[in-house]
Amino acid sequence: MRSKNLIVLILLVAVVNLGYAQSSIDFLRKGNAEYKEKKFERAEVDYRKALEKDKTERRAIYNLGNALYKQEKYNESKQKYLEILNSSKNNIEKANAYYNLGNVLLKEKKYSESLEMYKNALKLNPRDFDAKYNYEYARRMLLLQQQQQQQKQQQQNNDKKEQNQQNQARNNQQQKQQEQEQKQNQQNQNKLSQQNVQNILNALRNEERKTQKEIKAKLLPRIEKKIEKNW
Repeated sequence: MRSKNLIVLILLVAVVNLGYAQSSIDFLRKGNAEYKEKKFERAEVDYRKALEKDKTERRAIYNLGNALYKQEKYNESKQKYLEILNSSKNNIEKANAYYNLGNVLLKEKKYSESLEMYKNALKLNPRDFDAKYNYEYARRMLLLQQQQQQQKQQQQNNDKKEQNQQNQARNNQQQKQQEQEQKQNQQNQNKLSQQNVQNILNALRNEERKTQKEIKAKLLPRIEKKIEKNW
């Protein structure tokens, strides 16, 4: 029993030591295998482990960017491609990094910026058919985007113009209604004024009649009494 336990212990120590002995290349290969199987999260983990072993391993940096891209972690993937551009002196590596940066920007619908990345990729690698294809695709998408923006702007202008016309029509209607109300009020006031004047005239006439009547009553000759003389 002791001898078996000893063998098991030795095997465990050997396995542990083997784990510690794994190099950056080992993790890189493992990550590549997982990437091919579309296990992008696992591949990301192994690429990061490869970089823990060797921070300068550009293949791990580049492939990590690809694994992040596949997971739609676009901001992180861009950082990895930029690291390649800043550290590599190999034109093909830099062309590939530019190409992938263009793909990220294409996903983000930043077509103008993606075109610049594809241009840079083609300058370093003019035979890159994928870069040529994606450049043309991004160019067409940019034209379509600009057309859509113009149509949207035109629609907004038309909507604004229509709204202004509706507001103007509403204002004209309100103004017309106000004028009608003012006219009606003026007519009512005039009518009231005429009625007041007539009432006053009637009152004056009545008062005048009354006064004349009183005056006439005062001016009537008194009936004289006859004086009979005694002859």
